[in-house]
Order: sequence, then structure tokens, then C-alpha cells
Amino acid sequence: MHLIVFSSPRAGMDEEYNTWYTEVHIPDMLEIPGVKSCTRLRAQPVGGQPPEFTYQADYDIDGDAGAVLKEIKDRSTDGRIRLSPSIDPAAMKVTVWESL
Repeated sequence: MHLIVFSSPRAGMDEEYNTWYTEVHIPDMLEIPGVKSCTRLRAQPVGGQPPEFTYQADYDIDGDAGAVLKEIKDRSTDGRIRLSPSIDPAAMKVTVWESL
């Protein structure tokens, strides 16, 4: 399974967002049982149109996606997953994908 997260930083906060994502968020996520790895991608314009989201994170997860999502929620609630003020909450989408 893959947990795919689309997101964008707040205007003018790219550097802070990327530092937080690399140094804080990915290590927090990799501590969750079942989260094996993370690959990040930056979107590029297509046909002159800007992308809907600036970044994509692909978390390779092993096992039950529902259990991983519950653990993410629990850790976000109790502070073990720390969010940055640099992330734009209105520009974020979380999806789960399975391999065929």
C-alpha cells in the first residue's frame, strides 16, 4: 500500500516547509509501525498550467492502511507528529493506493 500525501507550503515559506518535512516530519512518520519509507516529489507545470499541489510524499506502508492512518491521527493529537506552520492546511490531500 502507499499513502500518498499532496501538499503545498504557505506562500513564501518553501524553505521552512522543506526543512521541516525532511528533518522533522519524515522521521516522525518513519517511527510509525508499518511505514517503511518515504519518497518526495515536486510538481511541475503541465501545458503552462500550475499544479494543484506543490509536493507529493509517497509513504510505502506495510499492512493495514487503516491502522496506519489511525496511528497518524493519534500521534498528531498527542504531539508525537509535529506539524509546521509552514504547511498550508487548505492545500493538502491524503490518499491511499494499492499496487495492482
